[in-house]
Amino acid sequence: MKSSTLSTNTTSRSAALSTLWALLDAPEQDDSPQATTRVMVGTRLASLSSAGACKLLKRGISSQAIGPLGDYLGLGKGVIAEYLDLDRSTANRRAAKGQLLPIHSAESVLRLLELGQMATDTFETEDEASAWLRRPHPMLDGDSPLELAKTSYGAQRVKDILIAIRYGGVV
Repeated sequence: MKSSTLSTNTTSRSAALSTLWALLDAPEQDDSPQATTRVMVGTRLASLSSAGACKLLKRGISSQAIGPLGDYLGLGKGVIAEYLDLDRSTANRRAAKGQLLPIHSAESVLRLLELGQMATDTFETEDEASAWLRRPHPMLDGDSPLELAKTSYGAQRVKDILIAIRYGGVV
């Protein structure tokens, strides 16, 4: 792949991540320290505390987050809708009306966002991270990390593998 294509992909993924965070942050107008749901280091998400995630989920996540999440992970809206346990037409209808995602789908948005960031931190580039997340993995019985992350237990398994890769631990 040419370096200009890699640069474009990385730029578009970064832009998608910024758009996604703008959507997640938009409804909140509270400037108190407790209102902070994330800490940015450059353009990277450094952390999303469980308290911050709970606050986001309680407030609700717009269905319009599906598009930027797909762009960030390098997947189409239909595939992302499947990972969020929504059918494509329902996802499109909700996005067109600006409706909130059901709680289980909103949790999945945060789960996929967290895994995307962990993979980026592990592999150092968004493109490498995105490719790893989409590729079938032998330690996941041939499923891709994103396929397994449909459940919280599957996502934990993916996190365990990412931590082992990053720090040289046993899986």
